[in-house]
Amino acid sequence: MHGPYTYRVDEADLASAGRHFFRRKVFQRPMNYLVIAIIGLAIVLVALDLFEDGALRLSTLLVVGLGIPLIWLIPYLLAPVIVRRQFRQSAALRDENQLEFDEEAVRFTNQRGHARIPFHELYAWSETDRMILLHQTEAFFNPIPKASMGDDYLLLVSALEEAGIRRF
Repeated sequence: MHGPYTYRVDEADLASAGRHFFRRKVFQRPMNYLVIAIIGLAIVLVALDLFEDGALRLSTLLVVGLGIPLIWLIPYLLAPVIVRRQFRQSAALRDENQLEFDEEAVRFTNQRGHARIPFHELYAWSETDRMILLHQTEAFFNPIPKASMGDDYLLLVSALEEAGIRRF
């Protein structure tokens, strides 16, 4: 058994984790089809403008110049706002937690109770520069600050990989 490791997630780290999650989602199916469709629409608009008028219209320039970059900016602009709001609304996210794990499962404990999650029930895992994210579903994850575990976070990563949990 490894742990217990005591931690508290802060708002900035959770916002970074949300940015990481949204960045991945924007460029996965079906969102990547939307990106391709918008780029295709931009190409058609440019071609029609050049064919009909020999010059680009303001509306075309706005779609190409603002619309396409906004897709890439969604994770950086929208995700932190959403996640910070969730952090402020949820007392559980602000609680102090303890984490323990072995080769079969991870255990979370706080003043509200405890949960044992077998590794094989995890959907995936991912990481940011400061957090390990244990995804119970595609959109729900348990954030764990790496600093709270010291170098032992590598033991958790190793246990996840040995259990065959895919990296998201």
